[in-house]
Amino acid sequence: MGDEMKRRRLNRIFAPDGRAVVVAMDHTMVFGMRTAGLEHPSEVIRAVVSGGADALLLPYGTARHAADALGRAGLILRVDHTLPSARWSVEAALRLGADAVCAMGFPGDPESPHSTVYLNELGVLCHRWGLPLMAEMIPGGFAAREQHTPEGIAQAARIGAEAGADFIKTLYTGDPDTFRQVVENCYVPILILGGPRVEDERGLLQMIHEALEAGARGVAMGRNIWGHPSPARMTAAIAALVHGGASVEAAMRELR
Repeated sequence: MGDEMKRRRLNRIFAPDGRAVVVAMDHTMVFGMRTAGLEHPSEVIRAVVSGGADALLLPYGTARHAADALGRAGLILRVDHTLPSARWSVEAALRLGADAVCAMGFPGDPESPHSTVYLNELGVLCHRWGLPLMAEMIPGGFAAREQHTPEGIAQAARIGAEAGADFIKTLYTGDPDTFRQVVENCYVPILILGGPRVEDERGLLQMIHEALEAGARGVAMGRNIWGHPSPARMTAAIAALVHGGASVEAAMRELR
């Protein structure tokens, strides 16, 4: 029963082509007021869903407040910043009707050894209840740029898979050859994150195109979507790459 329920929930996140466009809107848990663009989350959710988002990554409060805005899009609940234990995280997700949960993993960060412990516990509980787990794996943590090497990213992704994650959100290595090694070293799907907001739209779409060519199964991005002047159009441009096999030039036309 658990595996069947997990497959059904994953099908609400990943399209029939096995790929996903996930819009992350969990930044207010960390940045608070410094998240211009998320003042009215329901409006943003409706915009990105209209643009082709497959699923939303939301904190507990937004997931409750904006439930009606999701429509048929999947819900991934961010659980590691607001809920006190893995058990409560899974229960809260099931009560909300979430299709998956997401938690961070910072292997190699001496300040956050608890992140991988929590992730392993969460992996076991999620499997028991047929609830997919997305692990956001950042080697050494976000500030440890020196650890964000292809080898470090590959190791972090594999650690997330071994913790029981059904899919991984992680950094792009910067070129398709090294990212292909990350994908080949990890037996669960990988989605790339977007990082800080950038003004270079073509560069962002080029990065996504390269990652897909190297085996990524989609994106889990936030600031470069909801921080864009038109979140719906940016979502449509990314969806054209992820699901439509569009060229970067064709995807750029979605922004005009």
